[in-house]
Amino acid sequence: MASSSGKSKKAKGKAKSKQNNKLIMILTVIIVVILILAIVIISVKGLWGTVIDYVKSLLGMEETPDNPPLAQGVAKLEGAVLEMRVLDIGQGDCILLIFPDGQIMVMDIGSVIGKASPWNVIDGNLKGLNITTIDYLFLTHTDYDHIRDAKKLIDNYEIKNFYFPKGATITDTTWENACKAAQNETYLENGVEKKSVYNENVGTYEIKGENWIMKCYTYDEADYPDESKDATNKNAVSPVCFLEYAERTIVLTGDSNYTNEDYLLAKGYFDNIDADVLKVAHHGSKTSTREEFLKKVDCEYAIISCGAGNKYGHPTDELLERLDKYVDLVPDDDYNGFAKVYRTDQDGTITVQIDEKGVMNLIADENAEKNTTTGTPYEINEAHVVAYIYSKQQEWESDELVA
Repeated sequence: MASSSGKSKKAKGKAKSKQNNKLIMILTVIIVVILILAIVIISVKGLWGTVIDYVKSLLGMEETPDNPPLAQGVAKLEGAVLEMRVLDIGQGDCILLIFPDGQIMVMDIGSVIGKASPWNVIDGNLKGLNITTIDYLFLTHTDYDHIRDAKKLIDNYEIKNFYFPKGATITDTTWENACKAAQNETYLENGVEKKSVYNENVGTYEIKGENWIMKCYTYDEADYPDESKDATNKNAVSPVCFLEYAERTIVLTGDSNYTNEDYLLAKGYFDNIDADVLKVAHHGSKTSTREEFLKKVDCEYAIISCGAGNKYGHPTDELLERLDKYVDLVPDDDYNGFAKVYRTDQDGTITVQIDEKGVMNLIADENAEKNTTTGTPYEINEAHVVAYIYSKQQEWESDELVA
């Protein structure tokens, strides 16, 4: 039989337990109420982005120029970086070049008739980099899938220099509007309005900045074809350009084809070239990027800009087979053939980064397994993975809102 003191202790224990449980319940209710109020206030005032950014900062996940979202399978870069983005804009071309000295070039800006304009992708990339002034707008030729949004770009951004095809015989409204806008463009520099410089892509010429140079080759004035004659001529005026930085070379081609490839090869412009990355001509057409051209430029990575399920069959089986079978004319220390072939219809936007020591990253926006580097890949921690996923989510949501 339990003593009276034992019963008293048990009773006191039960009472204390009830009090503790009641206190916990009260605290829980208070916390829930506070959380609900906080959620309501944050939602009403639209502060979720600020809250997420604050949490990310606590975890060391800030997205700053010195600490961008890290990608799988690439190396850390040192010093000034050249970046090329072959934007995923469907069946068309738009290349964004961010030079190591901070200058900006947009090369081509178009997509095919009958598809939604890719403006939100182009404009989103520029705004994401806080770009308001573009140093160069370079149009390789006058096809709609390369010039569609040229006038819109001129209307929305200040552009200092233009590199346009001659296009003298072209009577197309889209081209004429872009050409007229370019020739009338001005920009502000230190509060002073200046006339933009209009250049025609004829012969051989160079565009250069601090420690980088783009060497461009097309028809001489005397040999320049009549672009209105047929589609072959219109594509053939596309310059072939070699962008050089830190002993790396990117080959840019527009819609070059066998006609100007033969012309430029005969001129000897491609002799003694040992390039790294090839932007494949004409979206992977069978009439471009022939074996003779491949052997001269000697690249290890290929990038094809094309739209999923396009009616042209780009890239063609013939072109893909040429890339697959290609081997170096003169074997060297590089990869013998193409190490990887990237396609915007399968891999999304393709980014090439080159640092001042020549370390090169290739990043496939929608296919991280194809990311590669010439340097030593770093390990990514969980915080940066979350930051990267978050940045992509914001990008997708932004695209959906604009669309």
